[in-house]
Amino acid sequence: MRLKQTAAAIMAASFISLGGITPALSQTVYAEEHGMGAALPDWIPSDYASALSFRNTYGATLVKDGLVCVVFREQTKKANKGEPDAAPRYEVRTTEGMMSELTHKTYSSDEGAFDYEVVVYYAPEEAGEFEVALVDTWLKSSSLDLGYNHAVAYYSFTVDKEMNITESDMFSWLPDSITEYKEFVDTSGKVAAKDDLVVFCLDSNAGTPYQWAERSQDYTSCFTHQTSVDCSMDTGTLLDGGAIRTIEVYKAVKDGSTVIQWDFSPCYDDYEEPQAERTLIADCTVTNKAQKVSLNGSCLQNLQFRYSSISLYSEDLTASAEAFYSNFSEPATAVITSKKELTYFLSTYLNENALKAFETEYSDSFFKENVLMLSTYLDPYRGRVFKHGLTGAYYKDGKLNIDYASVVSGTRMRTSYFDILQAVVPKKDYDGSEVVWNDKEVLGHDVKRISVIDEDTGKPIEIPYDSISGLFGYPGTVIQGENPYYWTVITAEWLDLDINKEYLPEGCILSETKPREIINNGNNTAEIIFRVKNTAGSNTAVKKYSALTQGLFAEESMIAVLKDCKPEVASSASELNDILSKYITKNYQKDLLNTYDDAFFKDNVLLLDFFIDATGGDKISIEDTVISDKGITVYYNKPAPDFNICNTDYFFILQAAVPKSDYSKQKVSWSCMGDTNGDGEFGVADLVTMQKWLLGSSDTKLSDWKAADICKDNTIDSFDLVMLRKKLIEINRLEPKKYDINAQYLRRSGDIYGISTAPEATVITSTRQLESYLNKPLDSVIYSTLGGPDQTDKIAKYDDDWFMAHKLIAIPFGEGSGSIGHEVTELTSDYVTIERTVPQMQTCDMASWDIFIELSRDSRISDDFKVIVQNNLVGL
Repeated sequence: MRLKQTAAAIMAASFISLGGITPALSQTVYAEEHGMGAALPDWIPSDYASALSFRNTYGATLVKDGLVCVVFREQTKKANKGEPDAAPRYEVRTTEGMMSELTHKTYSSDEGAFDYEVVVYYAPEEAGEFEVALVDTWLKSSSLDLGYNHAVAYYSFTVDKEMNITESDMFSWLPDSITEYKEFVDTSGKVAAKDDLVVFCLDSNAGTPYQWAERSQDYTSCFTHQTSVDCSMDTGTLLDGGAIRTIEVYKAVKDGSTVIQWDFSPCYDDYEEPQAERTLIADCTVTNKAQKVSLNGSCLQNLQFRYSSISLYSEDLTASAEAFYSNFSEPATAVITSKKELTYFLSTYLNENALKAFETEYSDSFFKENVLMLSTYLDPYRGRVFKHGLTGAYYKDGKLNIDYASVVSGTRMRTSYFDILQAVVPKKDYDGSEVVWNDKEVLGHDVKRISVIDEDTGKPIEIPYDSISGLFGYPGTVIQGENPYYWTVITAEWLDLDINKEYLPEGCILSETKPREIINNGNNTAEIIFRVKNTAGSNTAVKKYSALTQGLFAEESMIAVLKDCKPEVASSASELNDILSKYITKNYQKDLLNTYDDAFFKDNVLLLDFFIDATGGDKISIEDTVISDKGITVYYNKPAPDFNICNTDYFFILQAAVPKSDYSKQKVSWSCMGDTNGDGEFGVADLVTMQKWLLGSSDTKLSDWKAADICKDNTIDSFDLVMLRKKLIEINRLEPKKYDINAQYLRRSGDIYGISTAPEATVITSTRQLESYLNKPLDSVIYSTLGGPDQTDKIAKYDDDWFMAHKLIAIPFGEGSGSIGHEVTELTSDYVTIERTVPQMQTCDMASWDIFIELSRDSRISDDFKVIVQNNLVGL
């Protein structure tokens, strides 16, 4: 209800012409004539419809023609049931002796959400302040005075010596109507500052899974929240949904600097995690004894963030999952200004069908008004990151920075995604600067990340795979991962987590300076860091390359490169260069040459081994280095391809650094841990050899006693056999088997599950189990779409004969709206991925769904089969 310029007085009676000049009446005269019975101006509301129009145009007040018109919005209920005299709920109070009341009426509608009380004042008697307030008499308070701390609405006006009236409260410039809101955003933007106030203009739609929420860290040292103003359009009838326009106002209280932030995020699930699509940020500086607020104008307020996720095991990508990790692990970015540029950028990653589907979101008309910024993201944890959210966008040092947060889950899934991050910016707000994407990675709610790091390098150390329970005192089902570890825990027991130093790798001791550190991130998440000192006398590393990598090998044929492959020792950077040149080209030598420079070789020698692996290489690691006067043996883990044959071969360079003081050109050998039969790999054959040797078979010998001593107690016995079997199971854990998708999506009629968007799967192998799942006989279940045809016949085929050759996976969903859709996008023996499509505009009907996935009866399904739900928000 910003201040309106006082209109020129309008003649209320016949004009008297004086030499062609028509004198105008003053505001006071004009107002007084109304007091003597003249007709009220057209702009003053005279019925419910005009009061509604007044509120939507001017807000609550308008000063014009010497009149002050106030339109109060009130709850429709007029009397408290407990009041015997049916006293009016609301009372208008004003400054006594300042202005006279010209008219006072209340307009109601049976269909409207509010009543409107219209009061017009005129003829100020003296200069000064005129205050008016609407008081709710149902509020029992003894301090209702002209300060109006308890008033429903309060406005003030100033009368000068010439009896001109102007509004003097914040609403003289602050919008309180839909018309003023739009004008304010057009001229001042969505974040603005005036005097000691900061204003946020928030727009959204009712009935959608999004809401604005304040995400500020702490601004209370400089600001206090002053008020909230509803600028949404008033309507004559109650509406289901509609646009919401709200203004949040903050008042400075102390000089200083701070940031106030509002995020537009989904509210249906885990909204405490950063998943914002839009942010509004006020980077404020308060000066002049809290009377002046200045904003840093570098923040970009009109950027909209979204992302698309494509499973690495889907058919939508141009290469395999391993090829993507080999070639596209680093993010690629682009600023897109046309569909042609979009096609060129995405064709590297997406196949034709997926590319066309992506492009439908961005038409030629879109690029006339907007610029599209893209960045690729490949989950570095291979199954822990499924969500991203915007945290801010701003210009700094001549670059546009887009800050986002990737949410790291405590549970690792057996799939990962290739994400395309997108930022839409109006052309008028983009100055052509270089765009920099910054990942402000956060942990998911309740997740604690536990890292055991080398205090010298800051990198995680190698820890035996079977030591988690001994290391922390919790089983692997509670604390998961492979350093770093992840622990999802609600209670405060994580604060007491400690490490058992007896289970650290040989040669590692806890740091004496800072063995344990806890970094509390808030949101019940934390980083727990244990620092250790490596005293073993050697450091190791493993380098892995896809054998399909273009230009990797020094020879055209990989076989030609490896025919003379043998362990090597480098004692200088030049020797290392000569050794690497036998195997790989210069472009791929750089990382190793940069790691091992002259400073490294001053005190160390580098032991190297080279080989090809066909299992995917995830389990290959160096376990130990044994140094003696007679020789040096490096023990590594390398599974035999008994089960895990990978489509892609990998070339490995194993590295072990040994102090020069321990190296006297003695024989260097590399031995596979668990390799009891001497074939250079660890598999089922080694387990058989070990068992036969323990049983005393005369024709069985162990090729390397140290490789067979899994317990590291210098004794070969049945305990080593048990540990060997555990090691075999761990490194040959079967990868998930992928199945074709054949699913039915059926909506129950009459049965409501309630809201359930994180369901569990039920494997069904008989009609009896199906009826148990449905909790009723098959002939009493009804499936149909809302207002659509009966679909119950679609489960009729699930009879005894059908189950002789098939099985079902049943997954129930309970949704708050029938407009939310589901689609199975990936199905394996270990998990199913379901895309849950959530439109911004939704129907109000609850819905219960059964998803039936059909499989052959002999299909392998894991005991810990998981349902992965990916939310896809559309209609933005």
